[in-house]
Amino acid sequence: MKLEDIFKVGRVFPKSIDEIGRKEKTDNVPEDKNISEEKIEFEEIVTEVGKYGLFQKRLLYYFLLPAFIPMSWVTFNQIFIMSVPDHWCYVPEVAEANLSVQQKLMLTRPMENRHGLEIPSQCQMYTLNYTLEWMESSNSNTSFKDYGSATNVSSQACQNGWVYDKTLYDSTASTHWDLVCEKNHFPHIVFTLAGVGGAVATSIYGIMSDRIGRKLTFFICIAVTLVSGLTSLVVSSFTAFAVLRLINGSLYPTIYQTPYIILVELVGKEKRTRILGIGCISWTIGICLLPLIAFLTRHWTMFGFITTCSCIPFFFYWRFLPESPRWLVSVKRYEEAAIILTRIARTNGRPVPIDLINKLIKIEETMKKEVETTYNMTVLFRYPTLRKHFMIVTLVWVSCMISYFSIKFNTTNLYGNEFLNFFLLGLVELPSYFVCWYLMETIGRRWTNVSLALLVALSHFLSIPFTAELAIYKTFGALVGKFCSSALFMVVYQQAAELFPTPVRALGMGASATIICIATVCAPSIIYLRTYEGHIPELIIGGMCLVASFAATFLPETLHAKLPQTIEDGEEFGEKQKYLSCFGAGVPTSNDDDPVLGQEKTRKGFPTV
Repeated sequence: MKLEDIFKVGRVFPKSIDEIGRKEKTDNVPEDKNISEEKIEFEEIVTEVGKYGLFQKRLLYYFLLPAFIPMSWVTFNQIFIMSVPDHWCYVPEVAEANLSVQQKLMLTRPMENRHGLEIPSQCQMYTLNYTLEWMESSNSNTSFKDYGSATNVSSQACQNGWVYDKTLYDSTASTHWDLVCEKNHFPHIVFTLAGVGGAVATSIYGIMSDRIGRKLTFFICIAVTLVSGLTSLVVSSFTAFAVLRLINGSLYPTIYQTPYIILVELVGKEKRTRILGIGCISWTIGICLLPLIAFLTRHWTMFGFITTCSCIPFFFYWRFLPESPRWLVSVKRYEEAAIILTRIARTNGRPVPIDLINKLIKIEETMKKEVETTYNMTVLFRYPTLRKHFMIVTLVWVSCMISYFSIKFNTTNLYGNEFLNFFLLGLVELPSYFVCWYLMETIGRRWTNVSLALLVALSHFLSIPFTAELAIYKTFGALVGKFCSSALFMVVYQQAAELFPTPVRALGMGASATIICIATVCAPSIIYLRTYEGHIPELIIGGMCLVASFAATFLPETLHAKLPQTIEDGEEFGEKQKYLSCFGAGVPTSNDDDPVLGQEKTRKGFPTV
């Protein structure tokens, strides 16, 4: 029986699993007699089937690249859905009067001091006797200023609702439910609930990913995202809308992480940065397209429908997307792992690895002592090195994402057109990824992380002196901060995937994402503090990033390192690296290097201090 026939029909394997792969031997290849006595790394299997061949490229360019574009839409569409345009009190008599828009506003909106500037009020109206005869008789701007804008005329809260500026939107969820003035905190509550959903559900989906597989978890998340997102657009109650947005927001970290984890576990260590880089570039393309969709649709329900339905094409990837062989091995599903690895080898034009099943069993045997910890979140705190890595990665990740999302959520408050601001804040991410990509591959992950976290902190601190009159400089500062926080996200995400061992990789990243979601729940509230004092958010976020920059110096370098496949590997990772080691020194750079992860070896030309 031929190996390909077994894989085609998916039958039970022969009596002796040693037959698998041996049919592929040639006379020039000696039989691996000591396979049961050697420690087999999954990296070796990946090398045999092709570390970055046609199979991986197809996954990258046909799945990951197009998939990350709509993922950014479902993540950030609520920024435009909940946008609050300029508004003022609705006065029926003024609305019916034969007056210009400027005259109506002059009669309706008293001036108020906001952040040091005198601007028209959005929530107050003059206490005047708005009779039609009086308004039509006062037909000059001078008369309106004398009667309507006199400082001695008192003001009161809006009595009949609001009028909304329709320059940018015909309608948003905030205007639909009048979430302004005394309800102006409600949009921030919606953002907060989305973060709460992520905090509650991410750990659940992380455990699901390690228990039922990366692939099935991904498609479950896509289905829930589609149903909750579309349903939130048609409910009549704001409470129901908020609950559905909470459910919808719970999926963001998982639908981003799972495809990346599947692919990063199928490529060689030299290509992991490329996978993340291309994914981030695709994400940014989606961000840049999102304000264009909002500008063209103008209505929140149509905008939400288009961006949410962009998830539908994902279901066509069911047959194309493979399960992670690493995960299949970790749960003893060797036959399925062998089928996928054989398909990878044949697609890449490589011979099927010799004694493939035996090798997979040997890999699983090195992890079998840790099976009981695979689904237990306490394992992340049970081992000292794993605990340190988890806590530092999470701290940096939290600081990065609070900065990232606070800038995004504050888009509508920046100087200028909010569509253009959102586009520029997205566009600035593209060069940041290329810069981060270059730095990660030259000076390594650790010092790139440290430097970028420090720059994010400085970007927030340096924007504090600019007052409301210099709002354009705050917009420029936001662009600089967005550049650095985007690059920081790329490097810390890469480090997380490379530091966590295979049995707890999805769990570790999911647990970090859970804490991130809990922390980013505060991001809308931090932005809301601007209503009290403009510099408070900058002090909070800048201080967190400064602490994170220092903490990141204690992470080991992972440049060119093998992915740790057991908890033991993770505990040994980087233990002999010196604190001031530079440029990835001390990390194995090829398959010929010492197989022990973290063994101290200095690359030529890059000394260790």
